[in-house]
Amino acid sequence: MREVNIWEFRSRVNIRVKEEFLVTVRSKLYEKYKKRDGIYLALQKKNNLPSSTFYNFLKESHCRKFFVPLEIWIQICNLLEIDLLELQNNISAYKTSNGPNFVSEPILPVKITPIFDMIIAHNIADGTVINPKKGRLPYFGYRQFDKQIRSLYVTKLESIFGKINFPRRYYLTTTRPYCPPVLASLFFNEYNLDTTSFLSRTARIPKGIIEKDRDHLIAVLIAFIIDEAWIDSTMIGISVKNTGLAGDLYQICLKLGYKTTFTVKGEYGTISILRNGMKKFFQDYKKIIKIYPEMNLGNKEIKIENSFKIYDRRIYKTKGNKNIILNMLKKEPLTVNQIALRINMTRPGIRFHIHNLEKAGLISRRLIDHKRMESIYEFE
Repeated sequence: MREVNIWEFRSRVNIRVKEEFLVTVRSKLYEKYKKRDGIYLALQKKNNLPSSTFYNFLKESHCRKFFVPLEIWIQICNLLEIDLLELQNNISAYKTSNGPNFVSEPILPVKITPIFDMIIAHNIADGTVINPKKGRLPYFGYRQFDKQIRSLYVTKLESIFGKINFPRRYYLTTTRPYCPPVLASLFFNEYNLDTTSFLSRTARIPKGIIEKDRDHLIAVLIAFIIDEAWIDSTMIGISVKNTGLAGDLYQICLKLGYKTTFTVKGEYGTISILRNGMKKFFQDYKKIIKIYPEMNLGNKEIKIENSFKIYDRRIYKTKGNKNIILNMLKKEPLTVNQIALRINMTRPGIRFHIHNLEKAGLISRRLIDHKRMESIYEFE
């Protein structure tokens, strides 16, 4: 598993160090340079910091409240021949310079786990890149209306990096949690991505991810199922307005051994993980969430489980389903989804009977959701 040290982030990282480490380093600096002016002069060639600012860096009171550029600490460690790994082990928090959000209890070095690649997939599927002005670094916003999945996005970030200290837990009440710039920069750097790599019509799954092992591929697929899929009784469908991206997902399904079809219609590419493939995927999913519970599918897991139940219950193969449906509609208007859920039939099977009943003039249809083209049926 690849690991990334904090000095490899290639972003403007500011850090806090543990007080005991600061005291040790300060003692070594005075031992080597005798006076604080000597310490300042040793570093002045590489920095334009006022002496008063630098002296504050060496105070415990400053250490508790403020962040110092990582580069300054690297220079100090180089002067004292302190291993950078020792510095990394003594970082108590870090952030982007001028950024309000910081990471405490950091997990360093950062490990490139399947969760890391899953976050990239989330940001391709339902994310946006915020590119602020005034020289600030870009960062991600993840649009998600499901409260559980929204909270899990933050949990995934924290499982990789450590506790993220947002000014407030806004993501519990709004629909867009953010990934701070200091973390977003690592996602860009790991696969040589830029802000255009996440545009809906041109985004692709990075080749470096597609070449990884099963766990990473399953993680990416789970992210797209959460964000883009619909669950039918016979398949999982994902349709995106980007045929190249849909083709990448198809290749992932083939590599994982899931029976899948791939179709293109205009600008849209659609993959359909067929029933046998859906079963195999769900078996893999159940195994991987034991290791990474943050990968939870949320209500999509319940929908997949319910789709399997349809084939396990007697009503699915009972004769006279058309009459059962008609009797239900005599009592109340219902949608295809509502009927399918109540009598455990596939939606295509329900639609077949609905079409025949409508053709016979026994029921009528009324459109209730123009965007999703959802209709409700009622007895004439």
